Formats: sequence, structure tokens, C-alpha cells
Amino acid sequence: MSEFSPSLASVPSSYRRRYTVDFKRHVVQESMASGASIAGVAMAHGLNANQLHNWRWQSRRGDFGPITEGPVLLPVQIKAVSAQAKPQPAKIIDGQDRGVSSGHIELIFPDARVVVHGAADLPTLRCLVQALRE
Repeated sequence: MSEFSPSLASVPSSYRRRYTVDFKRHVVQESMASGASIAGVAMAHGLNANQLHNWRWQSRRGDFGPITEGPVLLPVQIKAVSAQAKPQPAKIIDGQDRGVSSGHIELIFPDARVVVHGAADLPTLRCLVQALRE
């Protein structure tokens, strides 16, 4: 069990258990830690995992007050493109019979959305996806 003490608000025993907002915030933050198991965190606090899932959803919605953590910013380098440079189409993969023109790629992650316009090279996309998964 966690060292966080103000878990239950005092109510008569015939009522449902009611948890303070501070306790909910604490448990949700604990479940968001890298490598944390929702089931494990819930069990450590005597909760059902479904209850913790609901609290996480409510927290993302802002029910427990303003979210203090801002988005994580990644370093970006922008190269100047000469007016003569023409984007190269993506490579043909697995026997595709037509060339792939420069277009639009949209990657959606739990906490980020990335849109790539034009030709995208595979090593750059791999680095981007790997950075967003961490």
C-alpha cells in the first residue's frame, strides 16, 4: 500500500466508499508512471482496476482539476530547402505496382498527433515513432 494517507473521506459505514480528489490524483499519477501496471496499482490501493481506468479517464477530462503537466516538447531541426529541390517519392515496398507520390501521413498516439506532408524517409519516421513511444 502507498504511503499516501488521505484516501477515504469519513462517511458512515453503510455508504459507498468515497475517495478524496487528492487520493484519486495520486493513484492516477502512480498508474501513469513508466512501467506501472494498472492492475498492480489498483490492487496496491485496494481498488478495482476498472475504477482506476475510470479515474484515469476522468483525470484526462480534467475532472480532478487543471492538468499541471504540459505537453512534452521534442527538439526539432529545420533545414532550408532550396527552391530547385524536388521531393522524392517514397520507395516501392512489397511489389507495389505504382509509385507513391508525395502525400500525407498522420500518426496518432495517446498523447500526440503527428502529420507529415510530402515525401517522408523511413529512418526519420522510425526515430519519430520511437521518440513518441518513450
